[in-house]
Amino acid sequence: MPQITAADVKRLREATGAGMMDCKRALVDADGDFDRAADLVRERTGAKMGDRVGDRTASEGIVHAYLHAPTPGLPPKVGVMVELNCETDFVAKGDAFRELANAIAMHIAAMRPAVIDETEVDAGQIAHEREFAEKQARDEGKPEHIIDKIVEGKLAAFYKERVLLNQPYVRDDKRTVRQLLDEFQRTSGEKIAVSRMARFEIGA
Repeated sequence: MPQITAADVKRLREATGAGMMDCKRALVDADGDFDRAADLVRERTGAKMGDRVGDRTASEGIVHAYLHAPTPGLPPKVGVMVELNCETDFVAKGDAFRELANAIAMHIAAMRPAVIDETEVDAGQIAHEREFAEKQARDEGKPEHIIDKIVEGKLAAFYKERVLLNQPYVRDDKRTVRQLLDEFQRTSGEKIAVSRMARFEIGA
């Protein structure tokens, strides 16, 4: 059996965009032959040479349910369902992926995001927020040359409150939910995406 080094795995991962374990397994099965290993990765994961992670399709994944009981010992009052996607069932079956889904569901339960990303925010609502922020800045006598900057700051705060990916992660507010996903994406070598979410609360 040939010696498979970390550098070999890294090279194949950079070339294919596949996960580290997929690359290592392919190199072992290909007896260290890089070209053959690349073919195996493409056959097994659908990865294309030179593909960027952001351009690939995350068609595997899990639907995760989370229940929250504000008072221990009493029935849950909040429930969340989230669909978290990746590229391969290998990643989807992993404990780390399930833990990520649970972390995101817990965040949704606590922070109540209205939408997943900025593209889902109604254009009319954005226009209204922009117009309101501009008027407020002028009414307060702010210099004209800084009004655009003020408005962008107000919109950023608006997105941070309502958009899941823009929200500071509830268990570590030094990073956003988007950064949490990006970190897992870099580790796994696969595209990771939240595609659907639903939050339920008794009496809400």
